[in-house]
Amino acid sequence: MHAPIDGQTSTPPLLSIFILSSAALAYEVLLIRLFSIIHWHHFSFMVISIALLGYGVSGSFITLFRNWLLQHYKHVFIINIVLFGLSSIACFITIQQLPFNALEILWDSSQWQRLLLSYLLLTLPFFFVANAMALTMMRFDQQIPLVYGIDLIGAGLGAISIMALLQILTPDILLRVLAIGGLSAGFFALSTLSKTQRQITVLILSLSISGVFMMPQTWLDLHLSEYKGLSQTLLMKDVSLRHTHSSPIFQTDVVQSPFIPFRNAPGLSLQSPAGPPEQLAVFRDGDEMTTIDHVTDNSSLEYHDYMSSALPYHVHPSAQNVLILASASGSQILQAHSQKVVKIDAVEPDKQLSQLITDVYAEYFDWQSLKDKVTIHAISPRGFAAAENNYDLIIMGPSGASSGGSAGVHALSTSYDFTIEALQSYLKLLEPDGLLSLTLWTSTPARGNLKLFVTAVEAMRLSGIDKPENNIAWIRSWNTATLLLKKNHFTIDEINRVREFSDSRNFDLAWLPDINASEVNRFQLLQKPVYYLTAKSVLDNSDTSFIQQYQYDIQPATDNRPYFNNYFRWSSLREFMSLPGQAGISMIGVGYPTLLVTLAQATVAAFALILLPLIFIRKEHKKTAGRRNNIIVYFLAIGLGFLFIEIAFIQKFTLILSQPLYAVAVTLCAFLIFSGLGSLYVQYRLRTETATVIPALLHRSILLIGLITVIYIVLLPLISNSIMVLPESVRILSAFILSAPLAFAMGMPFSLGLAAMQQSTPHLIPWAWAINGCASVLSAILAVLLAIEIGFNGVMLCAVMLYVLAWRNGIKIARQNQSLC
Repeated sequence: MHAPIDGQTSTPPLLSIFILSSAALAYEVLLIRLFSIIHWHHFSFMVISIALLGYGVSGSFITLFRNWLLQHYKHVFIINIVLFGLSSIACFITIQQLPFNALEILWDSSQWQRLLLSYLLLTLPFFFVANAMALTMMRFDQQIPLVYGIDLIGAGLGAISIMALLQILTPDILLRVLAIGGLSAGFFALSTLSKTQRQITVLILSLSISGVFMMPQTWLDLHLSEYKGLSQTLLMKDVSLRHTHSSPIFQTDVVQSPFIPFRNAPGLSLQSPAGPPEQLAVFRDGDEMTTIDHVTDNSSLEYHDYMSSALPYHVHPSAQNVLILASASGSQILQAHSQKVVKIDAVEPDKQLSQLITDVYAEYFDWQSLKDKVTIHAISPRGFAAAENNYDLIIMGPSGASSGGSAGVHALSTSYDFTIEALQSYLKLLEPDGLLSLTLWTSTPARGNLKLFVTAVEAMRLSGIDKPENNIAWIRSWNTATLLLKKNHFTIDEINRVREFSDSRNFDLAWLPDINASEVNRFQLLQKPVYYLTAKSVLDNSDTSFIQQYQYDIQPATDNRPYFNNYFRWSSLREFMSLPGQAGISMIGVGYPTLLVTLAQATVAAFALILLPLIFIRKEHKKTAGRRNNIIVYFLAIGLGFLFIEIAFIQKFTLILSQPLYAVAVTLCAFLIFSGLGSLYVQYRLRTETATVIPALLHRSILLIGLITVIYIVLLPLISNSIMVLPESVRILSAFILSAPLAFAMGMPFSLGLAAMQQSTPHLIPWAWAINGCASVLSAILAVLLAIEIGFNGVMLCAVMLYVLAWRNGIKIARQNQSLC
């Protein structure tokens, strides 16, 4: 029986639920941006986990205090709305005061404590939202699919709305907007209150909104990690911040330093007769520094000819048609211009960066003299490469210098620019004698360049090049390495040009078709010639010992496993940890270990939240003990499975939509809206038919989930290239259409499970909510861990198996509860 409820009404506060869900999901996406700016992108998976932990805590909390909370539902509902609005902004302000530094996390135990505290603080806003949602489902238990459906649809629209708001407002201001938006949901839940209660509630909501609105902006200013490049640069003398612009993708900052001038020239030879001119530094999300050259009539661009990335222009001096991938702030454009290239196509997906050289600093960069020969395309390298064009040279220079790159902060970030499939698509664009040039920063010990070489060789072999050893040239400067790939064999004349270029600039040879071991490791001395040894091992099909025994994972990246920057290898862990002091810890990198420790923390929290309520449930309802195992397995399985598929689709759509945050917002929006419609369909069927329809609906929905998922594993790689070349709006629409059938089916199992429990075990509904939330916490982290090991297709297949497991237990729940009705 239900506990008595004050002021019963038959209509749930659907508009309040809709607004609150929308604000909560928008807040979740906003946290991803905030973490990217303050720390690094690899914290984004934690944000999803944080949000879902709040739902797990809520379910356990309601299980323990169910009767009292339901008796005071209308007051508790509004209180949770107020607490969400206030805590969403207060918790973030508090976290910014914690001296957390992600780069110290492996050797400073206090950083783990601060990470855990941050984790728990950010759980609070979602805990309050989850309380409001779960209590509404219990209060209106005959309309659970309806409430759940409105919750999902509101959340989905919140995900896409935040992207529009990020176009016009900065993230710190949006914190205030979303807090006020969440508080406003309370105004639509006043109908059940008495006149006096209504007046008091309006006063509380108005004061809360006024307090958030009048809060000093300095409280919300973002405090970037002191180890980020922008933070370090602003400590220099006479530095000034010239320009700042925020978008859904990046926050871009332009800095001038007249006292200590910027001199950015990746791979510049010490033999260069000239250095760079005056430069402005450009930072994206406080890191990844690139520069804009001050180009005047008196400026010399000669220094560009002494960078390792100038090699392709010497090997192919007649090149006239050049494609530059990821042109950033224009350095590669200037290098091509200095080599008298006639036509330059520059690809840069971040419009902010392009506008710096074509608009904001057009005069500084002398865009007027370049614009007739340069065309900038606002699309990803993969998207542009999917079109049919041909080029003499295709150039991809080094990315912006990252202060945290060597510490492994990008290990959990996906990159589709350096996968086997990516290099295959670039090779297809080359003229018969064209060159693909790839330049990366070097590191000690070597890893990124070695992985690129392994990936390139595999891409060439899959492209039909039988003897890639004759189609590759590889050189190394003091801080960059440049890899040249060619469809046809390098001629003797071209090989001699590589040698002449390298010798005159004191660059080391790493590979040539006729290379001799005595030619390598002459200028920038390494303990071992690892570049040459890697090349020799990879190109000799019979010898894979070097790659297998190397201390880092340098196996090729693929679209299915696009973790190019992850080099962690379990077999090397003991070797690294045996090194003296903290040397070994620094060689491991922070990415993978952070993932594992976060998983451990989440696992402990999840099991505690699931098991704690059992102590009280066992005492009150001994006769339902036998059904709990089915409930645990069912809601664990669908919680894990839903997020496995959703996170896999986020990555699949990252390739199609070019930008990770776009993919997050679009995927969440599509999956939540169509899942909400699936839940509403369940409500419709239950309203027009008896509860006996539940087993049939469960069977069909899980069958659809399995079939559609397997079809998409095969289909998506085949159609991705066709979608990538389409306009952005069409790509977003395509993502929505592709998500619809699968998400619709995925919206049914949770509602069906709760509906099956509603008649005979309603006291277990909040516990099921907790189990599902805790499973989702684990799945947000497990999905990344599994993807690194078995790829996203493997993650999706795991999800299918989990849904099959859920089906077996869900049928038992439905039949057991029907037998008790």
